[in-house]
Order: sequence, then C-alpha cells, then structure tokens
Amino acid sequence: MPDENADNEDLAEELIAALEAADEAPLVITARVDRAVSDMATAHFRGRRSTWRRPTGWAALAASVALVAVLVVQFGSPVFEDETSLYADVDGSGRIDIADVLAVARTEGSRVSQAELDAFAMRVVALDAGAS
Repeated sequence: MPDENADNEDLAEELIAALEAADEAPLVITARVDRAVSDMATAHFRGRRSTWRRPTGWAALAASVALVAVLVVQFGSPVFEDETSLYADVDGSGRIDIADVLAVARTEGSRVSQAELDAFAMRVVALDAGAS
C-alpha cells in the first residue's frame, strides 16, 4: 500500500498528526433531525403574514400595475414616435392631427411627396361611417 503522506514531505510530522486527529466523518442529517428543523422553521414563520395579505402589499401591486399602464399608454402613443419621422407632432400641440399634416405640407415643400402626405392624413384622420 502506498504511503498516504508521500505528498506531505514538506509538512512537519506533528502537523500531519494533528490534522489526522482532527479529521472526522461528516455528520449525517437523519429524518428525525430533518423533521425537527422543519417543525422549528414552521413554528418560527407561522406568525408572519404573507406580503399579499398585508394592505400595503396590494397597494404596492396596484401602484405598480398603474405605473406600467401609464408608461405603456404614454410610450405607445403617436406623440413619442421618432422625431425624424414624417408622422410627428410638427406644430407642438401634443397631438398628431390634421394640423400636423398641413404643417408638413407647408414646411417640407417638395421633399415630401403627395402620396406621403396622403398617407399621413389617412393615418391621423379616421372617419366613422356610423356617425351622423
């Protein structure tokens, strides 16, 4: 059998002996110990209320949902489209409407074709066939 201490030539014999004496088998967690730890954890956390059972938990959830809804509406609106796009708020009114189409037609001159202006107008004007 080869010598187990062959790699420990540079260690002192006293240190090797002390390390061998301190070497113990790992503890095994039995089912009884596992149940005891589980029971202690259950008893410890039994008095705590869930986050969603607290009034502040639902308020925080409602506030976060409202914030996400506002951001989706704001960033999804035509006002936040690319400023270099033809379909932009040209007159600075905060809305993209037919006035912006007319402003583009006046300011852009020959750089914008009539087809592009018509497409812009069709995009911002919706005619309801059922209205009287």
